[in-house]
Amino acid sequence: MKRSIIVLVSFFAFFATHAVELALFDQNHYDGWTYTRDNMILNTDDISHNRIVLYHFGSGVDYTLISPLIENVGCDTVKVDITAYSTTYSSSAYNSIKGSPTIEILDADGNVVKSEYHLFTNVTFERKFEVSFEMEDVTIPNYRVRIACWNADKNSVLAIRKVVVDGVGLPVNADVNGDGNITAADVTALYDYLLNSDSTGIVSGDVNHDGTITSADVTAVYSVLLGE
Repeated sequence: MKRSIIVLVSFFAFFATHAVELALFDQNHYDGWTYTRDNMILNTDDISHNRIVLYHFGSGVDYTLISPLIENVGCDTVKVDITAYSTTYSSSAYNSIKGSPTIEILDADGNVVKSEYHLFTNVTFERKFEVSFEMEDVTIPNYRVRIACWNADKNSVLAIRKVVVDGVGLPVNADVNGDGNITAADVTALYDYLLNSDSTGIVSGDVNHDGTITSADVTAVYSVLLGE
């Protein structure tokens, strides 16, 4: 009985902590991100000096930040962690509510699938906040994350410094050899790949969705086997 309890705890702990970074934006990672401001090309200097600002310029022009296309790997939740600065917060014209952002999930055609408005109720310089989206009902193959301040003006802007998009609750595909069953043969296939570079038995080796096949994937398969 005690062994069964330990196995179940290990099994559920694995799924509770399983997550993967889906996209990252900061001074060193901006390839594929789109800043919709004419004549502004994302580079280290722009990001370092807080020029990635979000606001409504007028005449229907909005400055927004959009992530690269992210593959929908079937996670339960997408978390968007943002670090930003309110660069004109000390000005009497600054309005923190105007500078409050909207974070959206877009499909590949730019249609809004999910949307969350994050309201700022106080005036501070640095802002760190998180928005989570439940994704169980999202069936599109891929998507983008857009960050905008639809009501902001040039006196009430939000300067984005860092964005981390994480997938939480990713399903584990432990059927490494694709035979329809999860058995010790899947562990063997991974070992053959890791020790002998033999990929003939590998159909889906990146079990934990971290972008590489490592011993962590073997651990993930063992967790599923023990949980069963």
